[in-house]
Amino acid sequence: MLNLKSKWKATVLFIAYFSFISFLSFVGISIFFKERLHGNYIEASHNFIPFSTIGMYFLNFGSYNFYTWFYNTLGNILLFIPFGMFLALFFPKVTRVWAIIIILLFSFLIEAMQLISHLGVFDVDDIILKTVGGFLGFLIFNLLNRTKINE
Repeated sequence: MLNLKSKWKATVLFIAYFSFISFLSFVGISIFFKERLHGNYIEASHNFIPFSTIGMYFLNFGSYNFYTWFYNTLGNILLFIPFGMFLALFFPKVTRVWAIIIILLFSFLIEAMQLISHLGVFDVDDIILKTVGGFLGFLIFNLLNRTKINE
């Protein structure tokens, strides 16, 4: 269980992480797509078909530079591992099913806000990858926490 000082530090870290996620989701990548900064990214094709983008990146691996491939696949997973860890830290009683639901909803919220604001591209595969990453973080935190308790 966290003491008050540790909980305060974890909260500050979460706020910094959340700020980073928000910046990256709505502004950061826009550095490469200037029209996104002005909400003019309407021409982009959104993806509502599960595994379409993931399949495209893995089946045509050689057609993309490494940065594009990594950012759009593993980057989404890695980006959300801390979210799952924070979820397990702040809500130790949450079950695996509820963790998946919460992570899925948060991922959907980001993608929906990108769609509505035109500061990004809605991609259902990003929701899948972020959910996988968040759930991995949740599992890793609980595994590490269980190992620490058993020592």
